[in-house]
Amino acid sequence: MAELIKSPIKSYTKSELARLYNPELCYQSAMRTFRQWLKMNRELNARLSETGYSPLQHSFTPKQVELIFHFLGYP
Repeated sequence: MAELIKSPIKSYTKSELARLYNPELCYQSAMRTFRQWLKMNRELNARLSETGYSPLQHSFTPKQVELIFHFLGYP
């Protein structure tokens, strides 16, 4: 059985992560869905805020990506 290949923990733009999590959706739908997931997950939101995350930033640090992968699973 083949092992699932995980996305590496590194810096990603929001659009890169949105497309990794929603590859079947168009860009705008993927972004909208990803933003909703982030907004609805209160614990993830709180942990991201502790890292200095702002909804206006365009990319995530490796630490923020690690948190996203922890709470949403690997894409």
